Amino acid sequence: MRYPAFFDEIKPIVLKDELAGLLGAFEGGAVEFSYLDVVKSAGHSCPTVAGAYLMAQKGLEALYIGNRTPIRGEIKVEFKGKMQEGVTGVIANVFSQITGATSTSGFKGLTRRFNRTGLMEYGAQIEGDVRMTRIDSQRSVEISYDPSVVPNDPKVMTLMVDMEKNTALPHQKEEFAALWQQRVEKIFQNADKAVRVRS
Repeated sequence: MRYPAFFDEIKPIVLKDELAGLLGAFEGGAVEFSYLDVVKSAGHSCPTVAGAYLMAQKGLEALYIGNRTPIRGEIKVEFKGKMQEGVTGVIANVFSQITGATSTSGFKGLTRRFNRTGLMEYGAQIEGDVRMTRIDSQRSVEISYDPSVVPNDPKVMTLMVDMEKNTALPHQKEEFAALWQQRVEKIFQNADKAVRVRS
């Protein structure tokens, strides 16, 4: 499987999943998600998927400050947007994969523990795009994402028109893909400008 080399340069997100540890999936419950893992699940790499990964990463770092490992399944995630509004659903899928949070479709629990339903809500009255809250301490952070800090190459829209019309030549498709991923890479390189976290 071949993919852009910069995927491997992106810092992974490390959590502890006590349910996974209890059931023997991962020793000690240690679990790691890479950007490649998220891309596989989403089926593509784009500014939205990159932004969701970065928001989850930076949100967890702020929520569990002091190098404490985040606890998967014990984080509530709220979105400003409604589930079917814009790209909210795409972002929510990434957050669900990383944090384990779901609205109604997740694991219902084991021995009165590890219930992961009711941990994801939409249409929240918040200033940021996403709010993450630790269940144990009720500490929250809000995260905002602005991909416009890395604008599209002007060629992208022109090439996209040809692709939508199914008239793009093979070399145009290759150029489009390259330019698309170049922007994603630059977003990661400018993560501190693209993502804002507020406690």
